[in-house]
Amino acid sequence: MNILIVDDHTGYIESLKSIVSYAFEDVKNLEITKSLNCENAIQTIKHRVAINKTFDLAIIDYIMPSYTEEEINNGGDLYTYLKKVMPSCKTIINTGILEDFTLFEIDQKIKPDALTLKSDLSVEDYIKVIQEVVQGKKFKSLYVSEKINEIWKHQTFAQEQNRKIVELLALGYKIKEIANALSLSEVAIQKRIVKIKEALEIKDSNTSILREAKRRGYV
Repeated sequence: MNILIVDDHTGYIESLKSIVSYAFEDVKNLEITKSLNCENAIQTIKHRVAINKTFDLAIIDYIMPSYTEEEINNGGDLYTYLKKVMPSCKTIINTGILEDFTLFEIDQKIKPDALTLKSDLSVEDYIKVIQEVVQGKKFKSLYVSEKINEIWKHQTFAQEQNRKIVELLALGYKIKEIANALSLSEVAIQKRIVKIKEALEIKDSNTSILREAKRRGYV
């Protein structure tokens, strides 16, 4: 059994190594490889491909130092690369991110075998998740599931372009700039903003979309 753990916090990696060891205490020849950043992880994966020795499970932190040479900006990009070269590898993505939109994007676009908030599981629960993921089961921790379900309740935010509008507003973009970035007309953006305000239950002009979206934990 070959396991890859990728996280930029040494202490957390050591904790995960202990958890993995408990999860597979009956497995002979358990090999755990660790990487502290995306660059090292990519090099490790390439080496494994070269010697035809794939990983059975990868546990990846979402927020990590990027590897610009390979355009790997986070754990999600690393996951995508890993699945291309090792499609049978099961993957757990850990994150400390609390923003609903980001969790929704990870779940819908990246689609890891398991998505967990770092603070959401006990050691015993994590051991069970690891064992079940290796067996082919899918998992989302309680907080993650609640936040993703919250987005589905508001179909407005299940649409990627509407989430992008809120995210671009958070970056200080003006309507014209958002229209250019999303290849939509300014009229189309304004119509979507009306829908976004309705979804956020904004009834007065003094409450900004960004303020309400932050209050709800969306961005």
